[in-house]
Amino acid sequence: MAADSRTAGSRASAQGGNVHAAEKRQAAPVKKKQKDPHKWGPFYFGGAIDMPMLVITVVLLVLGITAMFSASHALSYRDNDGDSYQYATRQVAFAIGGLIAMFFISFMDYRILLHEWHPRLFGKVRSISFAHVLLVLSLVLTAAVIPFGVSNIEGGPKRWLPVPGIGTFQPSDILKLGLIIYLAYYVTKNYRQMRHFTVGLVKPGILFLVIVGLLMKQPHLSCVMIMAAILGCMLIVGGVNMRHLLLVGLLGAGLLVVVVLMSDFTYFQERFITDPLADPGDTTYQTYQAILAIGSGGLWGKGFDNSTQKYYYLPEAQNDFVYAVWCEEFGFIGGVLVILLFLIFVFRGFYIGRKSDDRFGLMLCTGITVQVGIQALFNIGVNVCALPNTGISMPFFSYGGTALFMLLCEVGLLLSVSRRANLN
Repeated sequence: MAADSRTAGSRASAQGGNVHAAEKRQAAPVKKKQKDPHKWGPFYFGGAIDMPMLVITVVLLVLGITAMFSASHALSYRDNDGDSYQYATRQVAFAIGGLIAMFFISFMDYRILLHEWHPRLFGKVRSISFAHVLLVLSLVLTAAVIPFGVSNIEGGPKRWLPVPGIGTFQPSDILKLGLIIYLAYYVTKNYRQMRHFTVGLVKPGILFLVIVGLLMKQPHLSCVMIMAAILGCMLIVGGVNMRHLLLVGLLGAGLLVVVVLMSDFTYFQERFITDPLADPGDTTYQTYQAILAIGSGGLWGKGFDNSTQKYYYLPEAQNDFVYAVWCEEFGFIGGVLVILLFLIFVFRGFYIGRKSDDRFGLMLCTGITVQVGIQALFNIGVNVCALPNTGISMPFFSYGGTALFMLLCEVGLLLSVSRRANLN
């Protein structure tokens, strides 16, 4: 009986203690989540942007516009009724707009791109984020090129959409950023399952096949190559199984070859000829003239605006082959300087990503940096005849308003990430 009474007493004491604890929890004030004093709506004013990245961007932009003006004024005079400055004027206008957008985006909290809505679609609650919206919008614009696209040169591929009263723009430049933002979101949300074959490769692979189908209808092989590099690098950083990636990569390369063979074969065949002497009067004319320009520059070059090849010898001197004109005017030293500047940009971009505050920032920096680095590498490789001529433009240097504007927007995202990064 004594034992029973002690047991009952202990139970009563425990119940009394639980009731007392519950009363204390109810009486205790609920702590409110502290509001970040640096955050205002979608903007973040804390921290400081990475000055080395800003400086290297401005240097590349100034050198790029200068090189593009030198390479383009003769062609602009011919193509624009005697106006030698039209290409340069338009490029400067897009550069100013891009710098304003870069400044604006650098104050934006990049994590707003992770914001989700949960509507009920097709009988199920779905998660839709800003990343989904941007990706779908860029895909729709890219698909619109197929029926409504125009060419910027007579008989060339139709990769541009006309905008009444403004001109044309290239949706594939928007699609690059849309893909980067979506992949960063996807990896962030599925990081623990990225080694699984379905999550890590099948779902991103299906998206990439849709992109390949849209771009090959234009045709735009160079953009497919760049996006394949972006996809592969972001999946590697995201933790994908490397054996699965290698297997799918080999299968994807084989599928791409089949698609090329089933498409306009002559178009792609001509662009995979890397020997500038194979047919300098026709199919390799551009690469042959580019090699002449680079070779004639020597060690120090002929001097600013003293290029000979830009006077109607080198087609698209203001676009894909502006680097060749730069090397002709500033020589081997000038060519190496540009390469070093891009290397600094790439290293700094990866550094910001490595020091970022979260995985989403890491993935954004990885995708943007890979895009700039790979695109510059491919363009220089084409100019020196080390890679096939597939129409790859050089970041910051080649003429193209949409590309320059979107590139500066991407740099704005890098600077936004740097505000929250633990930089030295």
